[in-house]
Amino acid sequence: MANGNKDDEIREVMAEESRRGKRPLDLKALERRRREREMLRSLLQIEKEEEFLNAIRELGYADDPERTAVILKAWRALSSSRRR
Repeated sequence: MANGNKDDEIREVMAEESRRGKRPLDLKALERRRREREMLRSLLQIEKEEEFLNAIRELGYADDPERTAVILKAWRALSSSRRR
């Protein structure tokens, strides 16, 4: 029976070889972007503006008033489109 670690090593080598000559993948960056997308999807599901503002404050997105205004404007547009 094959060793699980050996299989993982083989998969990694195969992935590296298939990317030969291409830009290397930054797996940590890909994972970080995936988590951010999931977090943003959950934020966009919030229905009340006050809850949404509290959530973006907790995540540190509300530090800049201009940035907060842009985020809030986008959320309001999305929220109003869902009500139609």
